[in-house]
Amino acid sequence: MSNSFTFSDLCAGIGGFRLGLESIGGKCIYSAEFNDDCEKTYSANYGDKFDFKDVTKIDASTFPYVDVFCAGFPCQPFSIAGNRKGFSDPRGEIFFKLAEIIEVSQPKIVFLENVTNLVRIEKGRVMRDILTILDDIGYNVAYDILDSSDFGVAQARKRVYIVAKRKDLGDSPFLFTRKTKGKVGFKSILEKGDNSIPLSDKWQTYIDLYTGVINENDIDFEVPKTRKKLERADLQADLFDCVLQIRSSGIRALSIDKPLPTFAVSISGGGAMIPVYTGERRHLSLVEMKRLMGFPDEFEFPVSRTNAIKQLANAVCPPVIESIGKDILKQIEFSPLLEV
Repeated sequence: MSNSFTFSDLCAGIGGFRLGLESIGGKCIYSAEFNDDCEKTYSANYGDKFDFKDVTKIDASTFPYVDVFCAGFPCQPFSIAGNRKGFSDPRGEIFFKLAEIIEVSQPKIVFLENVTNLVRIEKGRVMRDILTILDDIGYNVAYDILDSSDFGVAQARKRVYIVAKRKDLGDSPFLFTRKTKGKVGFKSILEKGDNSIPLSDKWQTYIDLYTGVINENDIDFEVPKTRKKLERADLQADLFDCVLQIRSSGIRALSIDKPLPTFAVSISGGGAMIPVYTGERRHLSLVEMKRLMGFPDEFEFPVSRTNAIKQLANAVCPPVIESIGKDILKQIEFSPLLEV
């Protein structure tokens, strides 16, 4: 069995697919992503600019053959946090373009990722349509919902992964490894003393309020309704040594002994509402946020901090991609790559 294979990286974001698949011997030969800031980050880390920007305008007849066709197609049309319009949202229609490219180029494997709500939206119709389309263009399809915290990532991030195998390669069902490592708590990725994103005086006051050091009457500014008290506190959370997740609905206290919930950062007023670590009275650092997503510390972000955080929050977790890539290698034979 050869571990050399080519792959594409469409709807690439900052290259979570690429990071995971290159780690097991894959070679990316085509990438596409609309976002200009993502291209800056992608180029800084991989040395390549995107081959194309707007996926919907790719000429399928000129798309190169790849062994593994990868795409983390837009999740907003299917997300619980979005409007959940599914295929009626123009971004949801990107899947139909991907299907056209797949049908013409006929990769051995199609490897897709999206939010878990994809399987539930419109009572499952959208997912059934996706499976039917892939079946109609010549692929046997399998999918599973995997949690990044089962792959050594300190974040409980569930996503649906779709792997479709070209029918001439056999009809044996594709099997996903559902766990490679035990769960690790956030404290395992803490970078002690990293005060690179310090707290404002107002947030110092909020920590005193939530830990009971002061009460609301001691505060000399008006406290918004959603900041008056904790919306929810993990029973295992030590309020003096926990992570505060900032949400529009309120503040949640999370135990550092467990994986954090899905990393999502709201962007408001040009800035990001970054989680707070009360143990050192600071925001989480960019290094810690990289680790939360399974990216290496040395991964570069030549963009603003707000853009870097947004890019990370929208990325796929490379350790999960790596695991599925290994599953693909175990179950599919690839020809050795030819040196160019």
